[in-house]
Amino acid sequence: MTTIFIRDRQEVLEIHFSDVRKYHGNIALMALAVGFRTLQAAFSELYGDTVPNRKDISILSGNAGPGFRDVFEFVTRASTRQVYQVDTTYPQGQYDPYRPQSYAFVITASNGDAVEVMLKENFLPKIFYDYLKKGREGTFTETEFKANEQLKIDLCERALSLPLDELLYIRRLT
Repeated sequence: MTTIFIRDRQEVLEIHFSDVRKYHGNIALMALAVGFRTLQAAFSELYGDTVPNRKDISILSGNAGPGFRDVFEFVTRASTRQVYQVDTTYPQGQYDPYRPQSYAFVITASNGDAVEVMLKENFLPKIFYDYLKKGREGTFTETEFKANEQLKIDLCERALSLPLDELLYIRRLT
């Protein structure tokens, strides 16, 4: 399912993955899709069938990447509301062999209920981290760059199609 419902004041917004993708572009498609599914999982765990209110959600992201940031901002406005925090040393979900960067996220409701949502360790292949490193260093060959772009598309599609329990660990913290 590629839709999230969220309340903004008195209006219920229906946000589709395609809306978030238009906002973000194509830089970090895997992260965009995983972040979208993270919010779906967190909202289901914290709110059940009730539509959450944007103003009631804060986010701790273990990942500083633009895909996660953009999906969290687009859906919740957490960055704008100054309730978005990044901690790349968050201890869970540390899969990148080259640097501290967590694939775990803590979504907290205004009543203090919180859930940790973490990407499963086998979702991202080793080559994904190799390509991230090459991108940071600016050492991509043309062939590697094209392969990386295709990998991001493939991982995005896979993240959107997998059942949540095959993509993410979901743990209530409170």
